[in-house]
Amino acid sequence: PANLDFKTGAAAPLTGLTAYQGLFEELEAKTGETVFITGGSGSFGQLAIPIAKSIGLTVIVSGNSAARDRTLKLGADQYISFETQNYWELINDVDYVIDTLGPDEFDRELSVIKPGGRLLSLRTGPNKRFAVDHNFGFAKKQLFSLAGSKFDRKAEKKNVQYRFIFVRSDGLQLDELSKIIEKNNIVPAVDPTVFHIDNINDALDFVFNGRPQGKVLISF
Repeated sequence: PANLDFKTGAAAPLTGLTAYQGLFEELEAKTGETVFITGGSGSFGQLAIPIAKSIGLTVIVSGNSAARDRTLKLGADQYISFETQNYWELINDVDYVIDTLGPDEFDRELSVIKPGGRLLSLRTGPNKRFAVDHNFGFAKKQLFSLAGSKFDRKAEKKNVQYRFIFVRSDGLQLDELSKIIEKNNIVPAVDPTVFHIDNINDALDFVFNGRPQGKVLISF
């Protein structure tokens, strides 16, 4: 899981690369445009927000109310607390949505994107475009086309491109990411609860069902 980390910090650069590749390659975002990150108060948003701001994007984020202040401090222009607000009633015509919540949120996310915009998901699942972009063979193209067909059809009706991302390693991008992290003095939030290796199942349960306030550490 993206927000389950070991003390090596190995997941942090992967999260940053996901944000970097998502914004620059999948969305091809440009200065002056707007991106909305659903569930962006977690570990992904901690890196995606400053990267998006470095491009010159307007950044809107949804998340729990407890994360509001620290998310705004990262540079988010608008924060929507899901406990008391429905983002689909408050915003519209955004250029891009980055989804961290999954397929149950797909229709609502589509409703706030302007025609010609893009929806990038970290969780909903791969589609035909994903298979083509990664030069997969015929069998995988057919499989992913079938798996993502429902989402592609919905997106096409709204004149929106649906994209799915699976991060890859890239040394040059890590160098650029490091510069952004240093310039913005980004320090990933860490949840105060520390788990040990013998209760790793409790850590996993906390990641999936709790509300971590940042990276979840496992102590050896």
